[in-house]
Amino acid sequence: MKPKQERATRRLANFLDAAAELFAEIGYEAATMTAIAERSGSGIGTLYHYFPDKQSMALALLNQYAKKIEAHWKPLTEQTETLSHTAFAETFLERITEFLRERPAYLKLLTAPIRFSRDPGARRALRVAIANAFRAKAPSLTNEKAMLAANITLQIVKGMTTLYAEAGPGEKPLIITEYKKALTLYLGSVLSEDERPPKERQR
Repeated sequence: MKPKQERATRRLANFLDAAAELFAEIGYEAATMTAIAERSGSGIGTLYHYFPDKQSMALALLNQYAKKIEAHWKPLTEQTETLSHTAFAETFLERITEFLRERPAYLKLLTAPIRFSRDPGARRALRVAIANAFRAKAPSLTNEKAMLAANITLQIVKGMTTLYAEAGPGEKPLIITEYKKALTLYLGSVLSEDERPPKERQR
């Protein structure tokens, strides 16, 4: 990478880090482009060169977070075949809550009074990855059923994340516990048709 590109990449990351800090501290609505520029140590003109408005910064952050959360999930989806549906549900939600705790700006953006549209291709790729993991666990699942199960699983996760974002500190662990129960019951109905280890299934 050329020095000029490296500087641009660092500056972009610096702007997004500053935006994330401010969104986490005071919320999306209260944060301003001027405050983000000041926090990053750059001029407002330079910031506008990279981002036309605050919404574009929020969307860039959300896309960045989406890639990171998928990286959190990928190792787990590769282990689905060897995990019980209970262990899968619990670990799946634990990884999400760990991600949420590490990135408080994500929660603030989820509750912001504005809808951010993610790339449809990226959303579909995530559903396909989860559906494939479910089919590895339950080979009798059709493609259609596996995709439906992946969609419902992600909607359960979305519901938990929304409640988690709005909850007080004392309520957050209770919400996680209840959603673990819900996801475990759902995945049990979908994936537990044959809970025997793969070697025993082949006999």
